[in-house]
Amino acid sequence: MPTIPSTLTLHGTPTSPSAVTSSFKPGDAIAYFAEPCIAIPDAPTQAVVCNSCLLPSSSAPRLCTGCKAIAYCSVACQKADWARVHKEECKVFRRVQVAAQGQPLPTPVRALVQMLLLTDKMESSTGLRLESHVEDFRHHAAESEEPLEGPSWRDLELQAMGAVHYLGREANLHNIANALEAACKLRVNTFSRLDPDAGQTGLYMHPGLAMVNHSCTPSAFVQFIGRRAVLRAYRSIEEDEEVTLSYIACESHRSHRQRTLKERYHFQCNCPRCKFDLDVYEVGQAYPHLDLNRLTLTPDLDLYRNPSQSGYLRSNVALQRVVDETFLECSQPLTDMYFAERAKKLGHRWEKCAPLRKAKLYAIEPLPRVLSEASIHFTELGRFSHSLAISCFLALNCDPFQHPMPFHPFRVKGTMAVGKLISNAGQGYATGAAGQGNPAGQPLEAKLRQVFEASDSITVAQAALMMGAWWGPKAHSEEWQPYQEAVEVLKDVETLPGRGDEKKMLSLWAKGGQDLEAQLFFEHAVLKPVQELASLALDIMDTEFVN
Repeated sequence: MPTIPSTLTLHGTPTSPSAVTSSFKPGDAIAYFAEPCIAIPDAPTQAVVCNSCLLPSSSAPRLCTGCKAIAYCSVACQKADWARVHKEECKVFRRVQVAAQGQPLPTPVRALVQMLLLTDKMESSTGLRLESHVEDFRHHAAESEEPLEGPSWRDLELQAMGAVHYLGREANLHNIANALEAACKLRVNTFSRLDPDAGQTGLYMHPGLAMVNHSCTPSAFVQFIGRRAVLRAYRSIEEDEEVTLSYIACESHRSHRQRTLKERYHFQCNCPRCKFDLDVYEVGQAYPHLDLNRLTLTPDLDLYRNPSQSGYLRSNVALQRVVDETFLECSQPLTDMYFAERAKKLGHRWEKCAPLRKAKLYAIEPLPRVLSEASIHFTELGRFSHSLAISCFLALNCDPFQHPMPFHPFRVKGTMAVGKLISNAGQGYATGAAGQGNPAGQPLEAKLRQVFEASDSITVAQAALMMGAWWGPKAHSEEWQPYQEAVEVLKDVETLPGRGDEKKMLSLWAKGGQDLEAQLFFEHAVLKPVQELASLALDIMDTEFVN
């Protein structure tokens, strides 16, 4: 059962916040939550991902011999999960197989089943009673407005009835009411356990982690490693200072954040970002420790301290309205679409973002999201130079303002993406495979080729991967798959013959940029080609997606 980490004093109320018991520097691990109440993969992956350790397995997974519905990587994991919860849960899965004709138990219902099985033990072990906000959920359901995300009240009722039924309990008012309360507790206190690198999603719930308060300008963030959650400092946090994290994507607009927080967590956020309606440029401008950005693709600290776009959106009510509407329209992911359909959607969204482009508000959503989707689109088409140019644009104009600390996971992955893509694009030009696609884009292809011919793509890739390897452990851990891949590729690059001078210059630069010759080398050999590639990104988007 879960315990509270000794580095935190957890009360979880606005007047008595969660605080740290010692000071922490940016990127430090504040607390480890190793004994969650609930940590499960989503239903589509529960038969291939280990349901105990939640780590990818190199061998074929072992299905539970009882329900044959969930998998484990080893006998040890299977025994641990059996003792933890699956001894009772297995009976539920067998009932589901009969009643649902082989369909998997939906993830929210499975989490609710575990919640009902573990609630008494969980609350007695921690001394914490989780809030459910049942009446708030019920009251919101009585309003006409549709929920922004997540289940409706009717969905919660169906989940409660399903959990009671599959547990073999009588569907009386008392049991349904208890299940509804537990479903609401899950909705309020559960984290989405997202690990896109391993292709995993799921749910994670630890009472201690749930008690850490929210802020749209958080001092910490959470990473999930197997069954463990790690709370990391996003900036320096002093002893006895409140620690906060963001329950939602804090880059979204205030109206969207406020509505999401109200609907799911039933409070109104009064953090500085919400109170003064600060945009990403203003938030980044005020963040401490900006000097850490010296070892990034955007080492010019004046870009952060004095952004020309700061406050522009807040002063333009008409543009705010357009952006809010565009954000909601562009929120749906473009997965599981044919390339032609996706290209059409991207073109529509790109045109919707025209006011943001005109104002050069490149870091304001949904423009970064549209660019990211376009980069993925081109990668899947094998057009790596196009994807690279857009990734360079994101790394210079979007990520540093959305995520001012250089070890933010999204930002580290963006930097490493530049390193990987420039290698793939460089190979394409070397073999003559590049340049395929829209015939109208041939002038751009010529410019892209010119950049590659005038630069050393290996040096750019090496520098980008060095940054990823440097910041990776603070972004996640040394177990992080992107970090391990960067380290392995760097080993191969460093063994290439005839690159002693480049390696020496980059090593000197990585020590902090104090060596003038190394700094000039970095600016010419790395920053210049990245900037030149980024300068072509908007033209690529217009050529490909504007009719």
